Amino acid sequence: MKTAEQHSPWYKEPMVYLVAGIPLLAIIWGFVMLKLALSGQDSLVSDSYYKDGVSYTENMEADKKAGRLQVVADAVFTDDEIRLTLDGYFDEKPDTLTLQMIHPTLETRDMSVMLQKMSDGSYAGVNELVLPERRHLWLQSPVQGWRVRATHLIEAGKAIHFQAK
Repeated sequence: MKTAEQHSPWYKEPMVYLVAGIPLLAIIWGFVMLKLALSGQDSLVSDSYYKDGVSYTENMEADKKAGRLQVVADAVFTDDEIRLTLDGYFDEKPDTLTLQMIHPTLETRDMSVMLQKMSDGSYAGVNELVLPERRHLWLQSPVQGWRVRATHLIEAGKAIHFQAK
């Protein structure tokens, strides 16, 4: 004779949760990813990719000119100021410099600071970054047509060295 087997209700069976839970979890994760895709910025794609490509050779000329002048600079950031010393083979040091602080991914967070020549020969400008912050830095003299570049984690009181290549 056969004995009657006891069956527990379906919601007490662990296999039900395994079979139904994995697809349910995949659907929930899909909606999370869809929300992130729709609300995120696609700023990694440049709107001016053609212009950027055409101006590449012009930008390389500015880098080469900085190399011929052997431009060297050291910048120190504080919470509200940028101090920079400049050295190289200049006929005359420029009165102003431009420091572009380019965010690695978000174009809307790029900043540009005008550095004025001080009486002691150094340069100073206003810092609007909340430190620490990682940026691509372009130091350039629009009048003289040279540029030096660096990528650093900017921290208050820490010197950043620029050197033409």
